[in-house]
Amino acid sequence: MKPVKRVEFIIDSLEVDHLLESLAEININSYTVLREAYGSGDRGIRGGDIFSGAFDNSYVLIACTEEESIEIIEKVRPVLKKLGGMCLVSDAQWVKH
Repeated sequence: MKPVKRVEFIIDSLEVDHLLESLAEININSYTVLREAYGSGDRGIRGGDIFSGAFDNSYVLIACTEEESIEIIEKVRPVLKKLGGMCLVSDAQWVKH
């Protein structure tokens, strides 16, 4: 196993491309995006509109080094402040196969 940082975002689906562009600027190109995330938080229940996709959230997962996690946070903090969303950083173990 390899220790990594797990960086997770919940962000408005319409802003995912903007987030990914910001990550690409610091050479973070490995991630997973799950569309149509739903739940309840500061803005109430967010489940989206089945016809337009408006109000949908997406979940973005990144496994990276501690140094990369610091770069990610510094880069995306202004994006999150402007657009909203949530970011969590935690310790994880990458299971090598």
